[in-house]
Amino acid sequence: KELQTLLKTKKRIRRIEAYDISNIQGHHSTGSMVTFLKGRPAKEWYRKFKIYITGKPNDFAMMQELVSRRLNHPEWPYPDLMLIDGGKGQLSSALKAISTLARPSYEQLGRAKVQRDKLQKIKVVALAKRNNELFSPKRTHPVLLKNLPQEVSNLLLHIRDEAHRFAISYHRKLRGIDALKSS
Repeated sequence: KELQTLLKTKKRIRRIEAYDISNIQGHHSTGSMVTFLKGRPAKEWYRKFKIYITGKPNDFAMMQELVSRRLNHPEWPYPDLMLIDGGKGQLSSALKAISTLARPSYEQLGRAKVQRDKLQKIKVVALAKRNNELFSPKRTHPVLLKNLPQEVSNLLLHIRDEAHRFAISYHRKLRGIDALKSS
């Protein structure tokens, strides 16, 4: 209920997915998606992604790729809430991915209306690490987690930290595989 109030929605928040990017100067870039159902981890829905963007490290483009690739799996249930690790830039990247997918091409118009409606119902927020600020497209200023009820603050931190842990573990695995190939 507290999340519903915070997000200004009447829809119950049951499925929360969190996303994080991990890389070292753009190398071995990975993305993670963790899923929580009714406030508990649902590890069968965790997903890891190898990020394919090349060149200079670009966290915003990587986040957009991650969210786009996740949403290109309509066979996976869409979340009620997407929690993005990062600030305004990462939030904008996730919203851009959603809006791009919600604009169907002419050939897709018939089946895409249902998908567009589902995509537009997804709530998206970003949680920046530095001050634990929660950014929302519906608010001009971030909300500090310390000003939220403790159970909401703890839940969001736990979900964000789990996405971070999962992204780093996959990133380390890829680095380890590459190190073995090099030796």
